[in-house]
Amino acid sequence: MRINHNVTAQLANINLKKTNKKLTSSLESLSSGYKINSAADDAAGLAISKKMRTQIRALDQASRNAEDGTSIIQTAEGALSEIEAIIQRMRELSVQAANDTNILEDRESIQVEIDKLLEEVDRIGSTTEYNGKGLLDGSCTRVVTYDTNGLSTLSISEGVKAGNYEINLTALATPAVNTLSYTIPAEGVSTIYINEASIEIASTDTLADAEAKIKDACDKLDIEIINGSGSNSLTLQTRAKGSSQFIKLEGAVGTESYTQGKNAEYNVNKGGTSDFSNNVICTADGNNLLIEDSSGFKMQIAVETLSADHTSTDTSTTPPTTTTVPAGSSAALGKTVKIAVYDTGSMLLQIGANEHQTMAVDFPEVSCRTLKFKESSGTSLVNVCSREGASKAISTFDDAIRSVSGTRAQLGAYQNRLDSTVASLDISSENITESMSRIIDTDMAAAMTNYTQESVLVQASTTILAQANNRPQQILSLLQS
Repeated sequence: MRINHNVTAQLANINLKKTNKKLTSSLESLSSGYKINSAADDAAGLAISKKMRTQIRALDQASRNAEDGTSIIQTAEGALSEIEAIIQRMRELSVQAANDTNILEDRESIQVEIDKLLEEVDRIGSTTEYNGKGLLDGSCTRVVTYDTNGLSTLSISEGVKAGNYEINLTALATPAVNTLSYTIPAEGVSTIYINEASIEIASTDTLADAEAKIKDACDKLDIEIINGSGSNSLTLQTRAKGSSQFIKLEGAVGTESYTQGKNAEYNVNKGGTSDFSNNVICTADGNNLLIEDSSGFKMQIAVETLSADHTSTDTSTTPPTTTTVPAGSSAALGKTVKIAVYDTGSMLLQIGANEHQTMAVDFPEVSCRTLKFKESSGTSLVNVCSREGASKAISTFDDAIRSVSGTRAQLGAYQNRLDSTVASLDISSENITESMSRIIDTDMAAAMTNYTQESVLVQASTTILAQANNRPQQILSLLQS
């Protein structure tokens, strides 16, 4: 038995400190709900949980960004819906104006309403905004530049990636048109030759008989008859102007040449690499060329034309006479159009938690100019003051309705994608939150068990320490005796 050093009391005190520390930690976990309240509790767990916390907050913000994008798209789509309704009304007015029961004053009154509706189309397109940002004024669409060497207009789809493109225009066929003058003979039989097809016209044939014979021959040659400019003239136009063809692209690098339709040949080159899928559909319609594939790539161009001459021989006269007439037109041969597509004008939505996880949204410019209602100078192209003008306006409005409907469909696709994005982000955030919870959140049942155990140990250690401190008193009793 020793007096100077009470080793038993010291051991009891050390154990009491340890137990008290554990009890304090249990109390902290129970009161805060967190298993990790400082780096000392779990250094590795703290580092992992902080990275998870960063990812969760970013995912939640990206989800809100996507929802904001949905609101923007709904704003633009609502404006386009109203524009489409206006165009429908203008088409209805054009149909009314095309009826010859209207006099000039009636058509002028209809024109006044159409002019006001055109102004409203421009107003909606220029003033549709979200948070002060214009949507349909052309400021939120991709920038596309091209030289004017043989190209008059160009439109591209969202599936066309940013980059430089070259299109070599070899030939694009338009319908050949030829006007023939012919007089039914006073007696006997006369023969007309059209593309080596012979048509016999007798003096006894009526005008209807002659027309029927010519029409029958033209139908076999895929030629349609248009009213001629004179009493004895007949205008013929070929129906063949290029057709659709399914083409499989072989190889991914270099320039591939394809011929399709009638007199339609072109080359497509994409900067040494190809973004085309295996199958590409190329469609030629007159001077319009459409290139698209299954991945969403779609580029439509309208090219300038050059006239070609065709020689026709009228063998119904004696002697036969030969005349040269314009037989059609084709795209400028051997010209290369360079097209550059930039994403700088697109609205980019940050729909991911990390860098470059964005979605580009294009809002095309919608105005009377882009819808072909007006020229760039502001001159109206819609005039229903005549039956011919009203009929032309109907076609113009049909094209505009298709354009606006296509834009609305594209915005709907954007919105559906954003809805899926929001759902995916929310699920990712939920899963990461659950993983983080297992690392940092307190298991209340286990913590309460530990707290009870540590509390009992503290009480026991306190009692033992008191007994250990009383041991020197036993030595004093021994000395007194």
